[in-house]
Amino acid sequence: MWPRSFFSETTRRERVAWWCLGILLTAQVLVYALDVADGTAAGLLHNLLYLIPGLIVAGVAGRAARPVRTAWAFLSAGQLAYACGNLYWWVYVRDLEPEPLITPADPLWLTFYPSFGIALVLLLRDRLPRVSAAAWLDGVIAATAVTSLVSVPVLAAVEPAPHSTMLGVVVNAAYPIADIAVIGCLLGAWALCGWRRDRVLGLLIAGMALFAGADTVSMVLLWEGVHVPVGVDLTWLVGLSLLSLAARQPVGRAERRRPSLWLSTAVPAVLAVSCLGLLLWAALTEHDVAPVGSLLAGTAITAAIVRMMASVRTAEALGAARRQARTDELTGLANRRFFVERLERELDGPHATLAVAYVDLDRFKEVNDSFGHDVGDTLLRLVGARMRDSLGTEVLLARLGGDEFGLIVPGTGRDRAAEVVAGVLRTLREPFVLPEVDLHVDASIGIAICPDDGTDRSTLLRRADVAMYAAKTGHGGGPVFATGLDDHARARLTMLEELRTGLDRGELVLHYQPKVTVDAAARVVGVEALVRWQHPERGLIYPDAFLYTAESADLMGRITAVVLDLACRQSRRWHDEGLPVSVAVNLSVSDLRDPGFPEQVGALLRRHGLPPEALELEVTESVLMTDADNALQTLGRLRDMGPRLAVDDYGTGYSSLSYLQVLPVDDLKLDRAFVSRCGVDPRSAAIVHSTVQLAHSLGMQIIAEGVEDADIFERLRGYGCDLAQGYGIARPQDATTTTAWLLDREIAYRAAV
Repeated sequence: MWPRSFFSETTRRERVAWWCLGILLTAQVLVYALDVADGTAAGLLHNLLYLIPGLIVAGVAGRAARPVRTAWAFLSAGQLAYACGNLYWWVYVRDLEPEPLITPADPLWLTFYPSFGIALVLLLRDRLPRVSAAAWLDGVIAATAVTSLVSVPVLAAVEPAPHSTMLGVVVNAAYPIADIAVIGCLLGAWALCGWRRDRVLGLLIAGMALFAGADTVSMVLLWEGVHVPVGVDLTWLVGLSLLSLAARQPVGRAERRRPSLWLSTAVPAVLAVSCLGLLLWAALTEHDVAPVGSLLAGTAITAAIVRMMASVRTAEALGAARRQARTDELTGLANRRFFVERLERELDGPHATLAVAYVDLDRFKEVNDSFGHDVGDTLLRLVGARMRDSLGTEVLLARLGGDEFGLIVPGTGRDRAAEVVAGVLRTLREPFVLPEVDLHVDASIGIAICPDDGTDRSTLLRRADVAMYAAKTGHGGGPVFATGLDDHARARLTMLEELRTGLDRGELVLHYQPKVTVDAAARVVGVEALVRWQHPERGLIYPDAFLYTAESADLMGRITAVVLDLACRQSRRWHDEGLPVSVAVNLSVSDLRDPGFPEQVGALLRRHGLPPEALELEVTESVLMTDADNALQTLGRLRDMGPRLAVDDYGTGYSSLSYLQVLPVDDLKLDRAFVSRCGVDPRSAAIVHSTVQLAHSLGMQIIAEGVEDADIFERLRGYGCDLAQGYGIARPQDATTTTAWLLDREIAYRAAV
């Protein structure tokens, strides 16, 4: 009789009550059909039918959680009061002729309406912790419009009997008026819930609609002195059953359900138009409409106008937010989201043909580092505007982030794509006039063609990105097509992605090469940390195979941070084992450009509890000359902190002696190219000898790299060289092997002393 889903959580007693209610309703229909409504049995059946729905809701309230429990308790109290009123009417009033307009049953019946109203308020308070302004307006429209529209025919039908009193008119008119108010409130509650499909509110609205219809018919027939037909009585019973059925539905937060868009638009509009039609009908036909009805209709129309204005403003705000969500704030171009959406739309066609290009500005980081981010932002705006002006309307230009831009050229192949990006490069190479300086900009461009390089979004973007990195590392000055990449370029770019993953996984390791004094004792004074990549598949990879690629991809900062941490960690272990040797670490140009690098070094020393002299920092001549001013400033701050500083690979660059004079460094490391040949090449020997004298005259130590045998070691000793390292002394080894070597050297040195 009832849907199985309604009883998924009912108790056994409640199921029995529902079956009894169904059976008794069926029996009541048979009683009315057979016209045997009189008698004790029929009276008992009639009153049980009014009593059972209230008892069912009381059982639900006893098991429910607050505040739903309180809501259903009020509803149950109202239903039981209605049942008691019906019992009184059946026993004491039913047989009276004429039937009085007011009886003691009326207060019991009328108690039902405020009880229902309180239950509705409690339900809304639980279901709607937050209500938007639009929902409130919808609630006002629904409540006032329905009340106004329904009140017109109901109040027009009110013609009290001649023998009625004012109190009788008020009491009996209270039923349909209360029904109208409750239905209006129910529709307002539905509006507050966003017009969502809601089984609880739907059953409450249906039940009260039946009540309103039955009360109106009953009032009209009573004032006309006519007995109420049995169909009206059944309508009340079905209405009470529907209210009880509403209490059986799961009650949750309204926000958990998706609002119905068409209902939230159509229902308020229909109600407002209906109210406007009512007022026009009254004005054109000169029919009288109660002042209350007119006021409610006007209120609904006013709320609908305000709601429409709010909806327009909301639509404008949503449109602006949508544009902002797809527009780059700095340049005004499309952003990455819009770029990806447009690419997916272009690829939806059955035979899509297009080109995707990644444009990355070269050396843009130098602009930010040298002139500041304000100048960099200005340059990006100028670059975006110039590229947009040079491209046709059919080409989508987007800023993907940082100094990277994207192009989508629909309906084109390789030749046309090459023409487009060549025009972009020509446009960018014209100088950009800035308040601080005139700048020339170049770019690296990678292009992927659909369908040659792929037919889906992810493949095209990935291959365009790979081609762009190939253009950046190849330094060819022109665009690179994904289809034209050679195996070497692909392998290099694959290595770059694997290196990024390796950094995250901690795959970098350090090998250490000792440095000794150039004298008979050859005492160990420190080690140089040399980075290696322990690849999970290709084994140990040396730095010359990946550091250049890492530098081009701005990964050197991360690599230096990892190397410094590993070196300080190992130095701490050696100090704990009684081997207080210093560890030297090589720096890159990105480290010297980072204003926070000295603080990073200081934090590492403090974290590992190391003295400043436990760490040495080495920079090459080429690094110093790339950005000499910033390098001198950063080295000065590092020198003040205490670590020793050294110029690595000295002699291979083109540095001026004037820079060497002002560099805040302690050591010069002479490149192996001169040291390894000083025994066979007189010029190399002269360079080594003169460099030793130069370093000493500047108050620096000289460190010779590439010492391969004892003969070179003795020559360096004769030249007065201070320290040496090379394969003739010890090869770079992992930490365990180096520790054993240091312990042996320390023991041998102590024995010799």
